[in-house]
Amino acid sequence: MVSSILPGLPIIQVGVVVNDLEAYATRQSRLLGNGPWRVYEFGPHMMRRYEFRGSPATGRTLVALNDGHPQLEILQPLSGRTIHQEWLDDHGEGLHHVAAVVESVDAVVSSAQEDGIDVLSSGEGFGVDGSGKFAYLDTQAALGMIFEVIEPPTGLGEPLRRL
Repeated sequence: MVSSILPGLPIIQVGVVVNDLEAYATRQSRLLGNGPWRVYEFGPHMMRRYEFRGSPATGRTLVALNDGHPQLEILQPLSGRTIHQEWLDDHGEGLHHVAAVVESVDAVVSSAQEDGIDVLSSGEGFGVDGSGKFAYLDTQAALGMIFEVIEPPTGLGEPLRRL
């Protein structure tokens, strides 16, 4: 059952997991005209706390973001165990999650857990000034995808590259 705290949250992001981020971004831009893309590498090296299934996460993921509304996030697992590699292994390429901005990730997580929805992965401190928090909620059985809640960082800094 989906938690009563999720209805009404506006979807601000759609995340897809792929094997080749650059090729997928090129196809998106060509077919939908939704570039340009800013590419970052996410992982424990740039977060204060990063967990996967209750343990410290070690995996790294390439992330491409555009400026669409909702934003498209393209995720390519690079190494280690991550929620993105797990999805790719279990489901193949495609839709992974939708995301909403919330005032308090902790409050949403607490309410979701009361309704039997677990956290698959979470992190905080990924912004340039140590801001930002996220949690991926296990809504797979109810929605066929994951629901992410985010307290956005004030900024992500300069991307690795632009596509």
